[in-house]
Amino acid sequence: MTASGFLDLSGTDPSRPLAEALIAACDAEGPIFVYNIAFERRVITELMNRFPLLETPLSRLRDRLVDLLPITRQSYYHPDMRGSWSIKAVLPTIAPELDYARLDGVQDGGMAQAAYFEAIADATPQTRRDQIEAELQKYCSLDTYAMVRLWQFLAGRPGHN
Repeated sequence: MTASGFLDLSGTDPSRPLAEALIAACDAEGPIFVYNIAFERRVITELMNRFPLLETPLSRLRDRLVDLLPITRQSYYHPDMRGSWSIKAVLPTIAPELDYARLDGVQDGGMAQAAYFEAIADATPQTRRDQIEAELQKYCSLDTYAMVRLWQFLAGRPGHN
């Protein structure tokens, strides 16, 4: 599988292109690791409801989700997490070089949502849109890589510190 991403800052509804990109990006088999399965299932279910022609492939994706959160809760704790099981709290304790706080601009989901709305606003200059796009790409890439590194850590695989 090759790496791919999806970010639509056109201001039009990105739901259908997102659903299609998600289906195209995921192999036909194997687990899809997530952190907070309830959120991911809800989003995929909403896409299934909105786009009945994509229901079957989206359902197959939804059925392959594997939540790393309960595995992490059962298997790992570090005092620097300070009682938080957020991926933003866990990741720096297993891969300090991947700390979200080191990102310029967008560092969490709330900031990502605000940046998205700023980027699609008509009054936002193109230079700022380009900056937001770069920040969102880095944030989303780290979110994705966080799942890889967490899985590697939990599985005792090389690649983690």
